[in-house]
Amino acid sequence: MTRLATTAVADHDDVRQFFDGMAEGYVEQHGPASRLLRYRVRLLREAARFEGHETVLEIGCGDGMHLFALAGAFEKGVGVDISAAMIDRVRERAAGRESHFRFDVDLGEELATIADASVDVAYCVGSLEHMLDQASVLLAVFRVLKPGGRFVGLTPNGSYVWYQRLAPWLGIDTRHLATDHFLQRPELASLLEAAGFTTVALDSWTFIPRGDMPPWCARLLTLLDPIGRLLRIRSLRGGIRFAAKKP
Repeated sequence: MTRLATTAVADHDDVRQFFDGMAEGYVEQHGPASRLLRYRVRLLREAARFEGHETVLEIGCGDGMHLFALAGAFEKGVGVDISAAMIDRVRERAAGRESHFRFDVDLGEELATIADASVDVAYCVGSLEHMLDQASVLLAVFRVLKPGGRFVGLTPNGSYVWYQRLAPWLGIDTRHLATDHFLQRPELASLLEAAGFTTVALDSWTFIPRGDMPPWCARLLTLLDPIGRLLRIRSLRGGIRFAAKKP
């Protein structure tokens, strides 16, 4: 394990620089890449209930792995990311499929490249926690969704025993960026409702940030996860899956 070193952040330029540096040679840090991708895609499909004629937006798309894996589920896929280097990379991967995909450099807090009421489904995976103004992100998502549009996502659980107990006890930082904020369920629900979303549903998913912890911690938390699922102990589940609807 390489000990996690938190990067200082003052503004969006610092966030952009961090992810630009990750664009070349990005690899999955928390386990077998193909298996984890299949799992996340299944969770998104269950929550979003994609329909073939829809326009789908991914916020914080990175190298586009989720949009490409979901390609058969929608008519038009749009990805935005703060990192120009990430967008350059994903555009190369999408070459020849421009009629199906579009990728732009954009802030989640603004979504300036996305027209009002133009998106059927918006989602984010492992990106909301890195955004500097999460309330503004949700307001921007609400603006670009069509009436009846859905917003779904996967994000770390701020109440997870790793973040609240184990990591502090071991003196290990859990944030890649100093501004990272892991939402807890009540806070996430409140932000979604404040943005105007209704029918907000929150549940758990298996997320163990193995790349950020000693191997023995990963083994322990892997054993605790099914106990948390069985007994509905949310602090033993590392992730929150959310689904919300625009009236």
